[in-house]
Amino acid sequence: MNLARRVLLRSSLAAALAFFLGAAPGTAETIRNHFDTDSMMRAPGFFDLVVLGPNPAPARWLVLADPNPVSAPNRLAQVEAKRPADSLAAAVRRTYSFEDGSVTTFVRQGGSLAGLLLRMADERNFLVLLVDTSTGEAVLSSWRDGKASELGRGRGAFAKNWEKFGVAARGASLTVTFDDRKLFEATDPHPVSGRTGLVAAGPGEASFDEFVLEFQPKS
Repeated sequence: MNLARRVLLRSSLAAALAFFLGAAPGTAETIRNHFDTDSMMRAPGFFDLVVLGPNPAPARWLVLADPNPVSAPNRLAQVEAKRPADSLAAAVRRTYSFEDGSVTTFVRQGGSLAGLLLRMADERNFLVLLVDTSTGEAVLSSWRDGKASELGRGRGAFAKNWEKFGVAARGASLTVTFDDRKLFEATDPHPVSGRTGLVAAGPGEASFDEFVLEFQPKS
């Protein structure tokens, strides 16, 4: 093969490779917050703090030291102990919005309701997973125009001080996980793109560690 044909062949192969790489789906993005570089006794960085639901009762989020967190040495806690059951305190991750993907966190065993917020289009439209940290019962709800409707529930026993819960979303299909295993499935009647974060409801201190969001960025 002469030099001109070799150059032409290499150019063609390079062009084909570039085409297929360009056509391939983008790499999934992973966002992780472990709170270990946040300032102690301060609100977490990278999160907006809001109150949702019909009762806008005060909430207080702090990064605290913990003797045995999932990721040492810190945890994030909602520490306002006397909050009503119909008030949702949320720490919403800045910058990122997604429709399909997964979000997980560890919650600490106790007497509070703690969990995950996702597909938050605004303060009246979102999904929320709340876990009773004393019983392990998990309830997934859809809030539309400020009204909640239950989508599904299941129970994962707290065998350790910290347990991992998550929600995987793909279109209308939702899968709630406990310790990376399927707990139950549900259907989102109005799947939309929105923000995600951590949420606590009712009285008691709610503690979190290792917030992880995984999603495919839209081109």
